[in-house]
Amino acid sequence: MKTHLKSLLYMFVVGVLFWLFLPEKYTINVPFQFTNSLNEQEMVERLTVAEGYSISIYADQIDGVRAIISTDTGDIIASRPNSGKLVLILNDANNDGRSDGNKLLLKGLNKPHGIALHEGWLYIAETNAVLRIQYNAKQRKFIGTPHYIIQDSFPGGGNHWSRSVKIGPDNNLYVSIGSSCNVCIEASTKRASILQYDLDGKNERLFASGLRNTVGFDWSPVTQRLFGVDNGRDFLGENLPFEELNHIIKGHHYGWPFTHDDKLHDPDFFAQKPPPLITDSPVHKFIAHSAPLSLMFLRHAPQTALVTLHGSWNRSKKSGYKVVSLTFSSNNHIHENDFISGFERNGSVIGRPVDLTQDKQGNIYLSDDYSGKIYKINPRENAN
Repeated sequence: MKTHLKSLLYMFVVGVLFWLFLPEKYTINVPFQFTNSLNEQEMVERLTVAEGYSISIYADQIDGVRAIISTDTGDIIASRPNSGKLVLILNDANNDGRSDGNKLLLKGLNKPHGIALHEGWLYIAETNAVLRIQYNAKQRKFIGTPHYIIQDSFPGGGNHWSRSVKIGPDNNLYVSIGSSCNVCIEASTKRASILQYDLDGKNERLFASGLRNTVGFDWSPVTQRLFGVDNGRDFLGENLPFEELNHIIKGHHYGWPFTHDDKLHDPDFFAQKPPPLITDSPVHKFIAHSAPLSLMFLRHAPQTALVTLHGSWNRSKKSGYKVVSLTFSSNNHIHENDFISGFERNGSVIGRPVDLTQDKQGNIYLSDDYSGKIYKINPRENAN
């Protein structure tokens, strides 16, 4: 027993020394998930929301909640990848400001992440597949059984295993596939890309590449242009590379793993860049390691998009842990402002923003996979 304790103590000391003397570019600063001592009122009071809005906790105890979408009846469908489930967050029929509960929709899925509703069909992105099923929002039930429309066509798993699925204004299906690694030359050209399909999952096309992990993407309702937020590589230091907002164009390459930011050379892989390859620069940059996960243009303010910054894990001073607004001006400038802040304060973390959705009344909902909460953000004129 004493020998075992000595071994554990030795390993602990070695680990601490290794941590203390890590070079800056290898800093690890993960927000450990301990029990939160704040009550709901204290949590909400800690958050600051943009002028003209109010924020409240709408649903709780939705462990590992990630993607969320609103239905026509005001319910919210949410994915819980780690448990392989989709759940339905019931609308606030009694007008008390909270969801009326939740119910299980599907289980036994393979890391379901991205979800989309289109013309009565629910699309679900697993790590290596996309399935769909007809959904009756009024009756809160499925019609028939789920069936795969894309299966094993793109690689699953890897460092970035989540898949996002969206239906574009062109009536095509889009799936984002993250890289398998921090930085490498991928064996599959479908990694670090956005793929395009017909709505039935047929006729796969490589839409854009060089996108390390573009979890969030959306189309401007004004210009119909596609924009996406990309997570940059790790272990280049505290402030490199910046996270990116890209204007994503069919057939274009966005740099990874050869370049980042404004075509800065990657120290490990630029030498392997094919000579004829032309890469695009981002149209806007976020602070390094802040991890943008969702991008959503607002219905009531179509020149404005919201971006969730999930938060850093490898930076001595934490970055992200908030939601920002991006205002697109007529001269192509993009202005960034805090929209919701306070999830991190002096190193103390109470939440990590993930995904956004909005209902017909203009209310905004935000998922938080750290606390298992869904927040409701009301434009003041809509507040109950």
